[in-house]
Amino acid sequence: MEILLSLVKTPSVIIAIVAFLGLLFQRASLSRLITGTLLSFIGFTMIKVGGGILMKVLTAFSSLFSHAFNIVGVVPSNEAIMAATIDQLGATAALILLFSMLLNIFLARFTRFKNIYLSLHLVLFMAFALTAVLAQLGYSNVAIITISSIFIGFYMAVSPYILSRFSRDIIGSNDYSISHAAISSYIIGSYMGKWLGNKKHDTEHVVISNKFDFIREPNVATLLTMLILLIISSIFATQPQVKEAMTMVYGAGVADKNVVIFVLEQSAIFACGLYLAKAGVNLFTAEIVPAFKGFAKVFAPGAIPAVDVMVLFTKAPNATLIGFLVSFLVELVCILIFPFIGLPIIVPGIMASFITGGAAAIFGNATGGFRGAIIASMINGLLLCVFPALTLHLFADLGANGVTFADPDFTISSLLVNTVFGWFK
Repeated sequence: MEILLSLVKTPSVIIAIVAFLGLLFQRASLSRLITGTLLSFIGFTMIKVGGGILMKVLTAFSSLFSHAFNIVGVVPSNEAIMAATIDQLGATAALILLFSMLLNIFLARFTRFKNIYLSLHLVLFMAFALTAVLAQLGYSNVAIITISSIFIGFYMAVSPYILSRFSRDIIGSNDYSISHAAISSYIIGSYMGKWLGNKKHDTEHVVISNKFDFIREPNVATLLTMLILLIISSIFATQPQVKEAMTMVYGAGVADKNVVIFVLEQSAIFACGLYLAKAGVNLFTAEIVPAFKGFAKVFAPGAIPAVDVMVLFTKAPNATLIGFLVSFLVELVCILIFPFIGLPIIVPGIMASFITGGAAAIFGNATGGFRGAIIASMINGLLLCVFPALTLHLFADLGANGVTFADPDFTISSLLVNTVFGWFK
């Protein structure tokens, strides 16, 4: 069980295994087998390394921002709550993951839902969430594994299928689909963009004065966005609070570090992390898609891989930045409103805002242009705050104080399972 948990917590290993098996079933040459497997592994590892760089900068920024504006609340973090509950829920969640994968492959082979969900680390988070919900309702381990495996197995096959109506237009083909933990947000955002937006005004065609041509370069735009956020937070934070954020990045002994250098350097590092993640996406998808066709021929003929949503970020870089900023701003507004309506404060999860907000805007832009991107990312920001607040009590028995699950698919699924299976208790 410990070995299985280690594997599913290392998505790059899963991807490499899938690539290896796919090429093996295609009877690829030894050279192609080695090259495809290792490039898939390297590409997905690049995504992880880039994400780690982003996470480090965003963690420091989140601390600085919270202290600067005196925000105290619950932090939505899938990694944190899983780490805090792995001894309680880990074994059950691992079995759920295993049976969910088998059901996903079965459905891909025998039904119209031809998507095989490859973002298995996200499935593991959902397994933890549903295990916690059903456990607090008093269900036995066997019942928890059965209910959760069926629910998640269908989710893995069906959710990318529903989203593919919109994702295939962005991708430009049906070679792969999207698997992520905010598919509910992307579907809602796509429909709202379609109904309320204007597809003619694409975010990527926004007319910018020649004086601001530098904004068209995605890496420069990313750097400037983080630079502005860090400068504002640093202005309102005290010197000790700035030093604390600097310590998170540089470690102890940062007394001689200039705050201006800190802000500039971290903004550049953030842009580097995103660039690395995007490069990894390109490398990984170039290998995994053809390899997966061989895998699907044996286990699920006609199936397509459902991969991480970050593969879309290169399709609409303007929308990605717009989505991040709008989603984040909506979450800030929720901080002001929630105390007046009796909901706990949910501290914005910067990484979730960046990934799901950016992706939501890409989907909204595809169906409703610039206006659709704004609407979709606003909806995403609301989902990132409202549902963690509504489901917080479901995880109270875990003892993981101050953290909760972040992404809409986890929180909405938890609320749905609690409502339905609560009737039988």
